[in-house]
Amino acid sequence: MLKKILLMTGKVNSIDFCFKLNYGICFNMSGFKGKTTSGSHDNRQNVRLDKRSKAPLSSQLVLLRREIAQLMVSERKNKRIKEMLQKKTHALGERVKELNCLYAISNLVEKHPISLDIILRGIVDIIPSAWQYPEITCARISIGHQIYETANFTETPWRQSANIFIHRVKEGFLDVYYLEERPKSGEGPFLKEERSLINAIAKRIGEIIERRRLEKQVLEISEREQQRIGQDLHDSLCQQLTGVAFLGKVLQQKMKKKSFEEASSAGEMVSLIDEAITQTKGIARGLYPVKLEANGLMAALSELSRNVEKMFGIRCIVEYDKPVLFYDNMVAIHIYRIIQEAVNNAVKHGKATKIVIKFTNNNGISVLTVKNNGRSTSVVEENVGMGISIMKHRANMIGASIDIKNRLEGGTIVKCSFENNQGDEGAYKYE
Repeated sequence: MLKKILLMTGKVNSIDFCFKLNYGICFNMSGFKGKTTSGSHDNRQNVRLDKRSKAPLSSQLVLLRREIAQLMVSERKNKRIKEMLQKKTHALGERVKELNCLYAISNLVEKHPISLDIILRGIVDIIPSAWQYPEITCARISIGHQIYETANFTETPWRQSANIFIHRVKEGFLDVYYLEERPKSGEGPFLKEERSLINAIAKRIGEIIERRRLEKQVLEISEREQQRIGQDLHDSLCQQLTGVAFLGKVLQQKMKKKSFEEASSAGEMVSLIDEAITQTKGIARGLYPVKLEANGLMAALSELSRNVEKMFGIRCIVEYDKPVLFYDNMVAIHIYRIIQEAVNNAVKHGKATKIVIKFTNNNGISVLTVKNNGRSTSVVEENVGMGISIMKHRANMIGASIDIKNRLEGGTIVKCSFENNQGDEGAYKYE
């Protein structure tokens, strides 16, 4: 349309015309004169607009102004939409980072048999990636006297913090710092959504610690109950059976002196009672390894080895470079229970004739292996079964890694690795 107007008005300067058109300057087109030059001759052309052409031109100018105004409005609107889309895209990217952070924490807790200490160290390293500026973000988790920090941790004025509650009691806090100043947002340089995120992570940490403590308490209660039952069997039932056996022997001797035929039957009864006493003591030792607390894990394993050979006729060997003792008696009990379960599986499921329990130590890492020469089982291949689940759970409670698999030459092998600090004299001790 603009081109058509220019043709109708001759060679009018387009810039001048648009300027006048934009500001609505009215001028008389009928008296405008254009000037053309061809070679050395000057030709003058008068441009006259009759009354009939003025009305359509005015309408076209009005329409043109309207279209220009609409285009300018559309351009401003498109610019706002573009800015809004950019903000939404950025916000969506931040939410994806937050979801990835929460998923990574859940994956760390649920899918890996690791200790609480390793979990908290993993969480503090995951956190910076979820914040708006991960390259300048550091984090710290403080629980009681335990502190976990990222490698680049430094306290700065730009801090976001959340309390960690366990059983509704404040026991620590989670801090996130920016190492450099950033523009103000919802909470200082932090987004308002990051406030919700840090609160969610702090709550999740509290739940993880609470759950691990409850699991530990359940195992400790279960262990105490087993010890109580074992002690009752050893101190009460075995003593009563011993008394009955003594009375049976006295009765047998009296009947034998009087030449009663029933004397032999009384002797058989006494033998059965003695066997029941032996079995009851074996069960009591299994439920309550008394020597584990008195003389260490090695003594308890030697007793376990003798009982296996006596009860099942299976050769059971315990090998170690030096005795492995522990600072924490509960750790020793968990290790003992793992070995006990591995031996029971070898006897019941593997039908083994030889079991080897071996300890090695290297730079504070103790490795326990329990091998047998029985048959491979689908239970081990599928990693299912209550016994195997309990073994893994016990390993998890002491921060140990455990691997259970079939051997190529037949049988199975249980390998458990765990940290164990040495005492002053180079030996391992327990409380």
